[in-house]
Amino acid sequence: MLLDPETGILVAAGVVSAAGAFVLARIIRDREVEPEDVTIGFLGPSLAAIYLLVLALALATEWQTIGTAQSAVSNEAVAIRQLYLSASGLPTADANNLRAQVRDYATTVVNHDWPEMERGTLDERSDQLLTTMSTYVIRLNVQTASAATAQQYALGEISILATSRAGRASAAGTRLPLGVIIAVIATSLIVCLFPFAGGLRTSRMSVTIAVLQVALVTIGVVVVFQLNNPFTGPLATGPGQISTVATQIGAQ
Repeated sequence: MLLDPETGILVAAGVVSAAGAFVLARIIRDREVEPEDVTIGFLGPSLAAIYLLVLALALATEWQTIGTAQSAVSNEAVAIRQLYLSASGLPTADANNLRAQVRDYATTVVNHDWPEMERGTLDERSDQLLTTMSTYVIRLNVQTASAATAQQYALGEISILATSRAGRASAAGTRLPLGVIIAVIATSLIVCLFPFAGGLRTSRMSVTIAVLQVALVTIGVVVVFQLNNPFTGPLATGPGQISTVATQIGAQ
């Protein structure tokens, strides 16, 4: 069974780091360096606590960004559907024009916005479509109360679309601060090298634990980098909900 790219990267990182740690352990195992129990007993837990604190901060920040992106996409999908349905309350010609604009917007979001967001950017194409759509609806010369109600409802849904799109744009451009990235890398390196620098015992169990620690810490760092863009990686926010709506309303 083939692994997906993200899982494959995690497995490869764990294997490579574990192999490197094993080689390092073999190099130093014959040296007559014994760990100082008092120093190790104090520094080990302290370093681990700092590492876990930094890792938790990074992952919590990324999780919040992912949640924002998912919420924005969900709201946008609902608003697209509701905006398309609201056109039924307008005169036939106006309704057809609005539906065509909604389909164009959904197509642009799926086929244009998503590839850009996966690269961490987002231009103004879909935002310009929303502006054009809003201007069109505002300028409709409605003659009946039902059409006026449909017009106001459509404007409300366009406002929701604009807010949701802004949420997507913000999430696409959000990355961990450089200081946090540096802290994650630095604390990870320290935690990985500490058992070897402190004097690794030559027993098989000590070597195994040190190698396992290096592999797990490396995987943790890779996960942080994989989640740094909410639209890529193992927890990527995809266009699935909007694609489903686009299919339902006949967008290509």
